[in-house]
Amino acid sequence: MSQLNIPTTYAAKVTVPLPDDDVIRPVIESYYGAPYQPDMTLNVVKMFAGTGAHFAGVIDTVNAIFGPEGINPKHRQTCMMRVAKGLNAPYEWQIHSAIGRNVGLSEDEIAAFASDGPVTGVGSDYVLLCRACDELTGAKTLTDDTLSELLAMFGEESTRKYIFSISIFIFMGVWLNGCRVPLETTDKIDKTTKSNPAGSAVKPTGAGEG
Repeated sequence: MSQLNIPTTYAAKVTVPLPDDDVIRPVIESYYGAPYQPDMTLNVVKMFAGTGAHFAGVIDTVNAIFGPEGINPKHRQTCMMRVAKGLNAPYEWQIHSAIGRNVGLSEDEIAAFASDGPVTGVGSDYVLLCRACDELTGAKTLTDDTLSELLAMFGEESTRKYIFSISIFIFMGVWLNGCRVPLETTDKIDKTTKSNPAGSAVKPTGAGEG
């Protein structure tokens, strides 16, 4: 996999600082009902906690997408990586390529999702979802052909979930890029990205573990 195809750094120099731990501790502990763990909490969760009242709604949405009623874990990570590629979102790629490996995506599949052109050489479900990500990221809508194929492959309810999830991933990538959420530079990624990155802010006894 060529490193040139993977979003790795921000070009911008101005950033939104991560909030102080003392500021976000009550926000995180109020939501999870357990002690905040600064050294285990991903920067994206810290930055979201810095939005105050918006935190609960965002994390509720993340938990739903990553939960048992959400979309297929491999499909979810495929879409997150393809959106990250389309938006050139380095943080989104860093975290969700790690989760992709943890849920069983191969290095060849991950390399395909980083391709500059249309995704090929992987399963038809991945090709279709990547095409949907490309269309929603670029044209901001789906072609009739792509939507028809999504409905045929996944059915009506799941198609709604996939479109909603991809839309949220686009929001995430834009927000991450806008804030310039700093990439992780420690071993937090391996410890906190087994499934749900929103579940790392508190001790394992807290709600939202994952």
